[in-house]
Amino acid sequence: MGMRKTFLGAVEVSERLLNDVIFMCESRVKPTYFTRKGNKLDFKSTILFSLYFVKKTIQLELDSFFKMVNPTGVSITKQGYSEARRKVSPTAFRKLSHAVVQWFYDDDSFKTFHGYRLCAIDGSIVELPNTEGLRNHFGYVQNQMSPTNARARVAAIYDIENDIILTSRIAPYKSSERDAAKEMIKELKELGFKNDLLLFDRGYPSRDFIAYVEEYGIKYLMRASIGAMKEIREAVEPDQIIHFTVNGKELSARVLRVLLPSNEEEILVTNVMEKHLGVLEFKDLYFKRWGIEVKYDELKNKLQMENFTGSSQVVIEQDFYASIYLINMVALVKNEANKVINEKDKKKNLKHHYQINTNILIGKLKESMIILLLEERAAVRQKIFNKVMKEIIKNKTPIRPGRKYPRNKNLKSNKFVPSRKRCL
Repeated sequence: MGMRKTFLGAVEVSERLLNDVIFMCESRVKPTYFTRKGNKLDFKSTILFSLYFVKKTIQLELDSFFKMVNPTGVSITKQGYSEARRKVSPTAFRKLSHAVVQWFYDDDSFKTFHGYRLCAIDGSIVELPNTEGLRNHFGYVQNQMSPTNARARVAAIYDIENDIILTSRIAPYKSSERDAAKEMIKELKELGFKNDLLLFDRGYPSRDFIAYVEEYGIKYLMRASIGAMKEIREAVEPDQIIHFTVNGKELSARVLRVLLPSNEEEILVTNVMEKHLGVLEFKDLYFKRWGIEVKYDELKNKLQMENFTGSSQVVIEQDFYASIYLINMVALVKNEANKVINEKDKKKNLKHHYQINTNILIGKLKESMIILLLEERAAVRQKIFNKVMKEIIKNKTPIRPGRKYPRNKNLKSNKFVPSRKRCL
């Protein structure tokens, strides 16, 4: 089924929430905050500036932002913005993301895999500004470059077919991936299950964790290490059903042994029992999990998620959840633009298929998205978006299948030091 959800639909959902007094009351740290009229930086402006893809020197970004939204000469200092953002809970950005996610899946127009909403769960490590406060809260790692480097662990549930992050977490560096996955599954239930099939990497499978996923009625496919469970080790057939007991309850799973091109054997465990999905189908299905690796690359290298705008715990959490919201908005534009490109190229005899340039897209959205969020007239909003789309579609790049870019797991010193922000 073709996807009917559009970027402007998500803008409308966001705009309604930003103008909702209840949303403001629930998202401020104290009931007395943002009550005085006449303040240069109100609640909505504070949120919008955080969604301005702020990556350069904050004062320059503030000057540019307020010149765009209020050309009458209002100026805000970095200190003024820092004071205002301390009044905003990071949950504001999570609520924005969740509002868009719930809207996106409120009908059956999204893409599926054999009827399943195909999702990957995985975590990643992010570099933080190397301050004592962040080291104490999030933790750190020691390496040869520096005795202590602040780090956090992030995790996400990512819809592979629709390029949408459903929910996410940022937590201390040494926190458990399984615990983060459990929290996100609970949150996914609140957002609404959609016949989900979750893909897990090696490290997640265990009796207790499988039982937890089964408790929510979720289908799963997990990559397992050879020592994960006794029953898995003893399943020697290419496709075999196993039975095991957790807290007195008997569970069944399907173990598949897949031979890779390198002649290594991959062990997969699932509770998907449909016979029309065999070993080869599950092999291809598991490799779809690579999509979440690509999404983390996009977050870190295109959206510069680790280029934080401050060095307090609240700022780190605000920036992280703002990045999740922004990357989903980027994905919606990307889906629409690629659909237009595919339609235009359908009748051409081209060597490669083409897709939009994500870097160009992000650059074009920087100012236009804020203008769209402020514009209440639907016709004007559409006109602005059409102009932006034309500019985005001009910048397309060929798709070259088969390329892989493994995630670099070597820990480095922070590449976005607060004192070395770009001036341009």
